[in-house]
Amino acid sequence: MQTTNRSQTLFVGVDVHKDTHTAVGLSPFGEKVFEMTIGNEYADFISLIEKTKAEAKKTGLVPSFGLEDVHSWGERLSSFLVEERLPVRAVAPILVDHRRSKTTPSIG
Repeated sequence: MQTTNRSQTLFVGVDVHKDTHTAVGLSPFGEKVFEMTIGNEYADFISLIEKTKAEAKKTGLVPSFGLEDVHSWGERLSSFLVEERLPVRAVAPILVDHRRSKTTPSIG
């Protein structure tokens, strides 16, 4: 089992959709390091890895990916990241939705 030292991790959360994926890189302190939207093709996956590795090198952090994937639309991306030997974790959408509702201010 792979462990992660959170204080040295560049967390890359990916919101997966059918045709596009939006990735946000966060420092261990929750600061946004980068954000990018890519397509669901091999060349797009390479651009995500290149951006992630460049930011990881600049910050001295080790990347770790978390994919929020409801309909298996991120299967290609997940497989690609695993083939590249990058850590990938599935994030349950119910947990993300729960956290969003707790931080979203009410309008009224």
